[in-house]
Amino acid sequence: MWHRLKNFLSSLWAYSALRPDIKMRRRVNRSLSDRPSLAQEEWFEAHYKARGVTYAIATFAYQYLGQYSGLELGRVLPSDRLEEDLHWTEVCWFDWELSLCEDFYGCFGVDMGDRLDFSCLSTLQDLVDFLNQHKL
Repeated sequence: MWHRLKNFLSSLWAYSALRPDIKMRRRVNRSLSDRPSLAQEEWFEAHYKARGVTYAIATFAYQYLGQYSGLELGRVLPSDRLEEDLHWTEVCWFDWELSLCEDFYGCFGVDMGDRLDFSCLSTLQDLVDFLNQHKL
């Protein structure tokens, strides 16, 4: 009985340590709330079409990065810094990078897991460019 309680408490601690920081997520979304909310197509047209990012990659980023982070991607700019502005590692689940690789493989058939290095990516534009370079 004591062992079960200990396991349960340990699981609660682990869950707390691995889940997104909901307060930070709300804070970031609040800071983005004064920006216009662009629909997926508008977001692509406004930020990525002229930069040579394919529509498929922009759509993927809009949908999946929004799911991982809980942020309103339609308000996020390419120049937003992942950590300093968006607090990316705090607002995402601990395994979002694994989910990104799995979802990217599922959508594009490309395994990019061994090439993914977030220390080289500082802005959302860097991340979207990385995805765009590895789509084929």
